[in-house]
Amino acid sequence: MTTIRRSAALVGAATLLAGGVAVAAPPAASAQVWHESPAWDVRMPYPLGGEHTIRFGAFTTCTLGGDDLFHQALSANARDLDHPVGSFDFSATLFPFNSATVGWHNLDTGATGARTVRSTGPEVGIGGQVTGTGRLAVTITVSRSILPTMAPGSAVPFGSATHTERFIVPANPCA
Repeated sequence: MTTIRRSAALVGAATLLAGGVAVAAPPAASAQVWHESPAWDVRMPYPLGGEHTIRFGAFTTCTLGGDDLFHQALSANARDLDHPVGSFDFSATLFPFNSATVGWHNLDTGATGARTVRSTGPEVGIGGQVTGTGRLAVTITVSRSILPTMAPGSAVPFGSATHTERFIVPANPCA
């Protein structure tokens, strides 16, 4: 009887530990297939518990440059669709701490770039990033964390999640 109790306790402790480790360790950014733009929805762990649907998106626009000409520009973001729009949820304006690193490669010109940004609340992303005219391969890596971190793009070792999506974005000739 003591052996059965000890075994049950060990199995229970191992299960609890395994579950704790899964929650405590931030998941690595996952490799994904390349999606056609503009958007792709995924389920992602929410640092305060449960899962939320996150809409990743990437598209090009035209922006006026300092030379008075229009240039192709990239906008890319991740938006929490389960966050109520227009509501004043105090915790939603403070948590989670979001960061996004957007990397792009212009497939026609060879130009590359990356930018990391942070925010709190339901959305994180970039806009107006001049890329030169051409098709873009865009990678968006989002981290959601219950606590802020000092390094952009990093996550605390518990209460956080990271996910990556990739897009092929068509050229937008702005002339």
